[in-house]
Amino acid sequence: MLLCTRKAVIILTAALLSAVVTTLAANPNTDYITPPFTFSPDGRYGVMIPVWHDEGAQEPDDRMNKVVKLRTNRVVAVIHAFPGYNRALNFHETAPPRWSSNSSVLLWKVNGKWNAHALVLLKIEQNRAKWELDLLKTAQQATLSRTRRAAPEQYEVCKKANAGNGSGFPDGFAIDVTSDRENTKTVSLPLGVHADLTSNPKQIENFPNLDSHLDAVVTPDGKFIVKKFHLRPRKKDMLEELHNRLPPYQQDSEERYYGPHTGP
Repeated sequence: MLLCTRKAVIILTAALLSAVVTTLAANPNTDYITPPFTFSPDGRYGVMIPVWHDEGAQEPDDRMNKVVKLRTNRVVAVIHAFPGYNRALNFHETAPPRWSSNSSVLLWKVNGKWNAHALVLLKIEQNRAKWELDLLKTAQQATLSRTRRAAPEQYEVCKKANAGNGSGFPDGFAIDVTSDRENTKTVSLPLGVHADLTSNPKQIENFPNLDSHLDAVVTPDGKFIVKKFHLRPRKKDMLEELHNRLPPYQQDSEERYYGPHTGP
């Protein structure tokens, strides 16, 4: 009799665990919130943001930002980039997204201390992602490759001088990527994108200098087309803005003048 009772308890426990797992799998909002500031203009979509529970940790986990259909909570698209959370995390903060007026295009940004940690353009059609473009990485790589070809020797000198600056500085360079819709409430296609590269944002004397600028456009079908590229110093006002965002220069630091950097 006792054996039968134990067997029944085991079966019941297994059934309950199975039910819990099924419920969690069916509920896309587990450990997520969908705040109103992420809602599309027509109220059809929103962006799910992971809830940060671990007060002591500063590194992201494997959860992602997701576009959902608000009425059903069905996931429409996963945003493949460094995620934004429900709170600021070591200078890592979710920015208000930019939607097109018809809610078919999303410009998603996660701010960092010095440059964006994520900048993604997403096209939605018939309640699913038609295409997704990582603007940050695409623009950075396009700028790096052209700068390397235009000034190969100086590129290697600056890369070596900036070694150890952290993953937020590809090949050691500071690359600021922006769009034409940084200061507007809506986004539309085609979209202008700009990238400014510098090896010496603090303008330190006798430090290797290399600067370049890239202008591109994203077409309605998601193609990234470079329009202009040239080697030139960054604009003075942009240098001053970056200078104010960077920590003080530390001559003896292995991180050089950028200071320690744990995020991308």
